[in-house]
Amino acid sequence: MSSEQTRAVVQGFLTEVRSGRNPDAAAWYMASSVAAHQLESENPRTLARSPANYAEHVREFLRLFGDFELRIDELLVNGDRAYARWTQFGHHQAEINGVPASGEPLALIDSACYRVADGKIVEYWIQADRMGLARQLE
Repeated sequence: MSSEQTRAVVQGFLTEVRSGRNPDAAAWYMASSVAAHQLESENPRTLARSPANYAEHVREFLRLFGDFELRIDELLVNGDRAYARWTQFGHHQAEINGVPASGEPLALIDSACYRVADGKIVEYWIQADRMGLARQLE
């Protein structure tokens, strides 16, 4: 994959799917099975994600945060890999980590490195600012 092709796939995925605009477009950007590495210090694990499963994941964000805004803060590309950092702005619309909905604004900062092959995301490594979210929920 060229860097330009990788950029197009990852940017399209973030702006179309992860943004909540069109979760069902995940099949356009993701392979049928994607290795999703969850980089958590206390519990690193790898999940197998399908486009349908990822679309449900995004719909869960919409349930929790309402119609949120996703701002891409950084997108760096080198060959078949792209690093993206984004901020998600929404409101506390449903129970999160045992905390009932408050309607208060929430901002989440996440980053991921995506690997693209044959025009689809085949693997990614994601980190989320879970502590920042926990502090906002206090």
